[in-house]
Amino acid sequence: MKIALVYPYSKRNVMGCNPPISLLYVASSLMQSNEDVLVIDADDGRLSPEGVLKRLVEYSPDIVGVPLFSTNLPAAYGFIRLLGSGKFGWKILAGGPHSTIRAQDVLDTFNECDYVLRGEAENSVKDLVKCLKTNSHLNSVPGLSYREAGRVIHNPDSPINMDLDSIPFPARELLKGAYKNNIYWRIGQRGATDVIITSRGCPYSCNFCFKVANKFRVRSPENVLRELIEIRSFGTRNVHIMDDIFVFKKDRCLKILKMIKKEKLGIEFKVRARVDCIDKELLLAMKDAGVNSVVYGIESGSQKILDLMNKRTTVEMNYKAIAMTKKAGLQCYSDIFIGYPGETPETIAMTEEFILKSRPTAVNISYMYPLPNTQVYNQAKSDGTLRNDWGIHSDAAWVQLPWIKSREELYPYGEAILKKYVRIPAVVFNVIRHILFKIDFKQFKMLVDYFFRHAFKSASR
Repeated sequence: MKIALVYPYSKRNVMGCNPPISLLYVASSLMQSNEDVLVIDADDGRLSPEGVLKRLVEYSPDIVGVPLFSTNLPAAYGFIRLLGSGKFGWKILAGGPHSTIRAQDVLDTFNECDYVLRGEAENSVKDLVKCLKTNSHLNSVPGLSYREAGRVIHNPDSPINMDLDSIPFPARELLKGAYKNNIYWRIGQRGATDVIITSRGCPYSCNFCFKVANKFRVRSPENVLRELIEIRSFGTRNVHIMDDIFVFKKDRCLKILKMIKKEKLGIEFKVRARVDCIDKELLLAMKDAGVNSVVYGIESGSQKILDLMNKRTTVEMNYKAIAMTKKAGLQCYSDIFIGYPGETPETIAMTEEFILKSRPTAVNISYMYPLPNTQVYNQAKSDGTLRNDWGIHSDAAWVQLPWIKSREELYPYGEAILKKYVRIPAVVFNVIRHILFKIDFKQFKMLVDYFFRHAFKSASR
């Protein structure tokens, strides 16, 4: 059976572009069962929906799989309608976070969609393909939602795979051209950048976060090292460890870092970490292993907002982590978002003060998205402050704050923070020292555009 897995949305932004690693995991699982698999990433060749369709027609698949995300449902709807418009006879399968949360809604709304797989799909997709090949009843496929006799059937959820070492490595060879042409990159890293996931789930319960599976599981250090050796064999010298909390189990993290150092892979790493899980020993071990930057989910400079988020961190922890990271000689990236319920101009001012005082290497500011099934979403829906909700014909959902009439009213606050931040001489010096000499012309142009856009754009509020 021929299966095409398609990522039809662009992932490019000023910080970089990641490979569709989840699709590559599903592809490797299907290939383990000797299925014929094609992966199409719209960023590889900057394909339009029509360009993707042309490649699909050439391949002539039996099944087309597409991930759905709450934040791009209108684009997904248009693309899936395009797949079904030509009566090609393909079975259309939806997966991803939104399909997991709202399988019923997907099948009610996406008429061209035949199947929905909920949760982690490496095993269930093989079960579905096997049933289709043998004309077996679909009720044996865990995590599957489908139509039957005019109604939607939801099979029991897929069991959570506790043995992550049993999952084959992502089938990167299916996108070897994209890797070779440096389609996947991160700012401050020259050449192609790959991603690796060494754990799944999260033991924390931040009110704004959604996980396909909450149960926290880890891969063994030996399994992680084998994948890194494979990545390095493809010629890749930059890797982003995408775990939300790579440093959560300190002993395991230190063992992985020690093995990387011993192997002398020649890879530079970027990792994500929680500020309450970091210390001097870990930071120095990271530096010795080739880590050059750490990303922290700072979220806010207001303790009130951090507490409302159930973040379980403090502003002081945030200050300390950034200072320790810079002292260890590592770049420090900070993720911030504005507009959480309870946010006020005063709490935003506290965030601005935090950013200007702590001076991380780079700051990413986003605005509150209440993802479906999260605590913040459920509370906003209950108290009547949810606006738009998530759908194929609506703008992004947001939470109404008492002092704003639209989500767009938050943007000048973020712009004002960035305008002040990028004008700090120490910040400019850090960008030159840590980033500027490690980027190619494409990255340089994007960085210059970003700097001038935020340094000189007016931000009235």
